[in-house]
Amino acid sequence: MKKLLLVLIFAFPMMAFAKATDSTQTKSRFQEGTHYQVVEGLTPYTRPIVTKLFSIYCGGCYQWEKGPLIPLKDWLAQQNIEFKQAHMDFMGAYAKQASMALAMTQGTPRHNPVKQALFSRIHVERKGDWRNDAEFFQTLEKAGLKQSDFEANQNNLMVMNTVLDWNRYGEYVHAVPSFMVNNRYLINMGSLKSHDDLNALITYLTGLPVEDAK
Repeated sequence: MKKLLLVLIFAFPMMAFAKATDSTQTKSRFQEGTHYQVVEGLTPYTRPIVTKLFSIYCGGCYQWEKGPLIPLKDWLAQQNIEFKQAHMDFMGAYAKQASMALAMTQGTPRHNPVKQALFSRIHVERKGDWRNDAEFFQTLEKAGLKQSDFEANQNNLMVMNTVLDWNRYGEYVHAVPSFMVNNRYLINMGSLKSHDDLNALITYLTGLPVEDAK
């Protein structure tokens, strides 16, 4: 059973993101095996991209969504670093259905309402896992995704490919929330003490030469 790592919002006190001040200091500060792992097997990106791996069942993921992720996304945009999210389905009875719903609404106005509705069921309403399909689709329909639309799109090639891409992360990610940089470097969240540490590590990893990401 894969373990859930709860990275609570207060583990990283809220603070402004700041750029790393010196590349030499940053390089000596972060070490492979301690602060990050090099992932072999995924197709690496040659442009800077940060991917957040999360589960709607994860309390720490919910806290990140409502707190630290907001300034992080703003900072990434300022640095011209693309941000993505991938839902992990290794926990929860309806995790696979949740991944499907998130994949089919990705890039549409319904995506965030669906994600927040799924989070809310578990962490705000505290009703626990869905007991049957009727309950699950009731949650989706409140967010604007009808059961008929879900069933019509679940075999869509683009949706299936998105879910397949997300599932590949499951071979390397055993705890959430986690962050992957350039599909090559998995950050060890437990090694970081602040948002500044996360910021500096992302700066370092996205600045590695392209040949290091082949």
